[in-house]
Amino acid sequence: MTGVAATRVLSEAQTEAFDFEIVDDELWSVLKPALARQLAGPSTRILDVGGGNGLFVDRVLEAFSSTEATLVEPAPNLAKANKPSPRKTVLQSTLQRVDPQDVEPVDVVFFNWVLHHFVVDSYKATTRTQSDALVLARKMLKPSGRLIVFEQLYNGSPFDDLPGRLIYELTSQKRLAPLVARLGANTAGVGVCFHSERGWRKLFARAGLRVDRYTPCYSVGELSRLRRLALGLKQNRVGMFELAAS
Repeated sequence: MTGVAATRVLSEAQTEAFDFEIVDDELWSVLKPALARQLAGPSTRILDVGGGNGLFVDRVLEAFSSTEATLVEPAPNLAKANKPSPRKTVLQSTLQRVDPQDVEPVDVVFFNWVLHHFVVDSYKATTRTQSDALVLARKMLKPSGRLIVFEQLYNGSPFDDLPGRLIYELTSQKRLAPLVARLGANTAGVGVCFHSERGWRKLFARAGLRVDRYTPCYSVGELSRLRRLALGLKQNRVGMFELAAS
């Protein structure tokens, strides 16, 4: 067992909502040049944290024929949904249970909309757990390796990181779960912890990582004007970060 705190786990009914591939053609066109820089060698490896049903890893393996993959997924139903491949190893596990010494050093570690699910019983401990997960992943990289993180950025006004904090407090409280679920939060009672762009950058720095490249992607507009006002939300968008050990 590693030193990363055990995180809360979604139920099988909750994880069924994630049985799809979120990296669509538009995002793939943004990501593929970054992968070409990292996976150009004759023998490369990737690690996908929270890789779900494996459709993303399958696409990477199809595009880069000299690459092998390890996929870590705690939900049994999603891990079982993976299509077998001689170049893909599926670990039905949390990242916390993966010993870096048991993993061959990799060229890329992916966190595709996963870090906000690293939730524990307080906001402070949750941000520390997110940082610790990044430190653990950093230990699995080759010297020239990179972490690639896709995340939603909840940028607030006038308080930059307040929307993510409020979303955490609302979704993580078990007593509020019935109400929050009716409002449309699939993670009600377990929780999620988003940050602003600045907040994510602070978290990366805390983990000893520098941002080599940042690519702003599409804006997200699923929240009503009233909910945006209640959260103090100025902008909600997706961003891609390419990270290296600092």
